[in-house]
Amino acid sequence: MTDDHSTARPTDAASSAPDPSFGGGMSEARKERGASVRVFLYIAGSHLLLGFMALLFYLGSHAQK
Repeated sequence: MTDDHSTARPTDAASSAPDPSFGGGMSEARKERGASVRVFLYIAGSHLLLGFMALLFYLGSHAQK
């Protein structure tokens, strides 16, 4: 005797409806502001990193040998 676990279960239409709690309950404006802040931080951080690397190259080229 074998158990067949592949039998289809009926699903109701309510289970396929979108979950209202998706997104943590944040409003669209708050999500956009969070994304804008994140983009600003990424851009500022990458510029700081590249500035530090440029400083290292400058100091390395002017080092006494």
